[in-house]
Amino acid sequence: MKKTKKEVSREESKKIMLDMLKDISSFCDKHGIRYYLAAGTLIGAIRHKGFIPWDDDIDIEIPRPDYNRFIELYRKEGKYSVCAPLEKNSIYFYAKVYDDQTVKYERGVDYTRFQPLGIDIDIFPTDGQPDRANERRFIRQVKRRRILQRMLFHSIFPLNANISFKSRIVRIICHILPKNIICRLYIKSATRYSFENSSMAGFVAPYKGYDVKHRHRKEVYNDRVKVQFEDGEYWAPIGYDEYLRDVYGDYMQLPPVEKRVSHHSAIEFWKDKE
Repeated sequence: MKKTKKEVSREESKKIMLDMLKDISSFCDKHGIRYYLAAGTLIGAIRHKGFIPWDDDIDIEIPRPDYNRFIELYRKEGKYSVCAPLEKNSIYFYAKVYDDQTVKYERGVDYTRFQPLGIDIDIFPTDGQPDRANERRFIRQVKRRRILQRMLFHSIFPLNANISFKSRIVRIICHILPKNIICRLYIKSATRYSFENSSMAGFVAPYKGYDVKHRHRKEVYNDRVKVQFEDGEYWAPIGYDEYLRDVYGDYMQLPPVEKRVSHHSAIEFWKDKE
């Protein structure tokens, strides 16, 4: 009789992510690696003392010098698995720590070409940024990164999708072009400014609007403070209020009811379970 995969429940998924966060936090503290709760996870910690009730992921940031060291060390010594941007099955410009006892299928990805990972935590690198967002070179790099993001999406989505003729031609080209060339160009752009020596810093996001919102005064990251998240305490940037206001505005104000939905769409299963 053919085995069927058992789907991971929402609560089971959150528990796995919390276990990963605890392990990553302990590992980083042991090895002197700076990390910070980030994005919606940081809002959850400050506003809800845990997960945003309608959210279903965990995000952390690590300054680029520590980020590279974290990937190298955690791969050897960590409890969970790591997938970094230049690896075969990576489909993002940032790393993920994932549980290899589960499997996670994300919407639209061509899994005939990529092996799915498991339930994961996003590990965003924090990079230096130029002093002014209106610098011509910064604007040029923003446009380049948006193009690279679109190219990456085309490279991981299937050719037989219901898309326009023009998009299909672009997708064919992106499938032929080695994915790592796209990733290397993106990383080169993102690391143009040193984290340690810049007056501005943040995750160099490729998404429209977020490339400006994820720019913070370097003082935001100059120190850290512990904040509660579910049943533990984890590091947040000392300037977490400024960070969250930069990205979300009045982050303490709950969004309208109709917007209290998850922005992620994935199906998660246990491996080798009936």
